[in-house]
Formats: sequence, C-alpha cells, structure tokens
Amino acid sequence: MLSRQFNGQHGRAYLFGMVVNIECGEPSDRSMTTGLHTVRDIKCIKCGCILGWKYDRAYEESQKYKEGKFILERNLLTDVQ
Repeated sequence: MLSRQFNGQHGRAYLFGMVVNIECGEPSDRSMTTGLHTVRDIKCIKCGCILGWKYDRAYEESQKYKEGKFILERNLLTDVQ
C-alpha cells in the first residue's frame, strides 16, 4: 500500500503499486477532483465485482505519480476468513 489518503465514490480508498486477482476494463477519461485521468475499472477475477480503478494516464503534471497505480475502495472490498 502506497497511501491511505485517497477517497473514491464510496468513501475511503487506498493507493497500491500492484494488486492481484483482478481484471482491468476498457480505458476511459474521467474528470476527478485532481483533474482529468484515463482510468480503467478493476474487477475481482472470481466474483466480477468492481473494486476500484487503475490510473493509465494523468493529464496534470502534479498527478503523474499515479500512472500505472491502482485505487481500491474500502467499501467495495469484502473481508474473507
């Protein structure tokens, strides 16, 4: 985990450099609070639930550090035993 200082559409979100057991959707441009980004929704490979997104491109220079990284939204994750 790279940062806990993110928020998604459903509340608290976390920035990761790598995640496993996901598939990426098609890229799309989204206007976010930090500017325009090209992102892909990421889904669980087992259940198909959307868990967050991957940053493909950040158009603002100050946001370039997000490129290639993943956001997981806490409220979309399920704790497993």
